Amino acid sequence: MKRRASLLLVVSALLIGCDEEAMPRPKGWPRLDLPEARYEAWSDSAMAAEVPAYARMIHRRAEAGARWYDMRFAGQRATVHLTYSAVNDNLPQLIEDAHGFKRKHEAKASRIRSEHVLRPDARVFGTRFLVEGDVASPCVFYLTDSTDNFLYGA
Repeated sequence: MKRRASLLLVVSALLIGCDEEAMPRPKGWPRLDLPEARYEAWSDSAMAAEVPAYARMIHRRAEAGARWYDMRFAGQRATVHLTYSAVNDNLPQLIEDAHGFKRKHEAKASRIRSEHVLRPDARVFGTRFLVEGDVASPCVFYLTDSTDNFLYGA
């Protein structure tokens, strides 16, 4: 009797559940409505920059020649974590630290692409890493003028 009831339940579920032909849905992306691109001057005792008008800069802490900031985008629920360091004959170590942080993502990343940033007229050099997969930071970058300033972001 139990077997018959189970078979009747499975058959009725199949008949009720299949009423139309399945229609595949197109692939979609989340829509981000960004405000108009405007920039405002921002400065701190260590650095100055132009930041998007819809972002808020928050100084987190400073110690041993480094300063940590958060650039918060409330409308997009996003934060860019920034670390500023003065270059004191330690540029290779700062670059290696940036690559080391990127390597921490390799275990979960399905792919990591790198793009070099070269703007010699503005004395800006660096690398941007686009990290794909189930990772905490999909974009990691560092920028430097190679003599005085180093900025790392994730």
